[in-house]
Amino acid sequence: MPARVQYDEIPLDSIVVSPANVRKSDLEEGIQELADSIQEIELQQPVVVYRKGKTYQLIIGRRRYMACKRLGLKKIPALIRSVKDETEAAIISFSENIHRLDMSYRDKMSVAVRLLEDLKSVRAVAKRLGISDQSVRNYLGYAGVPERLKRMVDAGKIGATTAMNIATSIGDEERAVRIAQKVAETRSDDRRRKIVEAARENPDQSPDEIAKFVARIRYSDITLHLTPRVAAALEDACRDYNLEPDVVAKYALEEWLGKRGFLK
Repeated sequence: MPARVQYDEIPLDSIVVSPANVRKSDLEEGIQELADSIQEIELQQPVVVYRKGKTYQLIIGRRRYMACKRLGLKKIPALIRSVKDETEAAIISFSENIHRLDMSYRDKMSVAVRLLEDLKSVRAVAKRLGISDQSVRNYLGYAGVPERLKRMVDAGKIGATTAMNIATSIGDEERAVRIAQKVAETRSDDRRRKIVEAARENPDQSPDEIAKFVARIRYSDITLHLTPRVAAALEDACRDYNLEPDVVAKYALEEWLGKRGFLK
């Protein structure tokens, strides 16, 4: 008789990593990139747990769990299995990790598109796949990414999220592909993001010029210490315009640089 499985969102602080979880090495490798991906397009695959007293014992998805904790999330999608004991849990964990071959983003997109034709709604597809509505929308959105960018994703040169960002930021396909090639040549995730942003803001510059421009940027992330008078004014502006402080500060800086001819 197959084990009973339930899908739910559970509190992160109720999860304990089970001794039966077999993934114990290379846990931190690429964890920030995984966290960034989850923050942008949500968790694509639930973790697997089983109940033990008042806790949920994690047996599959330890790195996903760690990335969600790093983001400060309160809940995580989970498949809740019924297991007889830790031996069975260890077998499940081992089998998943040794045999698992993650589907490509292209394959996930194809499944979402096909199911949408049959089920007629994003919510129905999400329920059938056991993922969030937003995840399904992301897969469907990937269908609009140019084929040449998809091939770069398939080859592991860029991520699916990056491909979607490039496709939505740069309308011209040829330019989008050339920007993607510059991104693929760049190892820093922060610089990759800046290349796409700079390409969107400077549509007349060539990909080579964009890459050189980003390479010399030093002040993209700075900390400002404000006087009480300026801090109070910033608070008033945020309240009146219903904006976050960093957005108001960005607008103010752009206006100051623009009026003095520094913002080209």
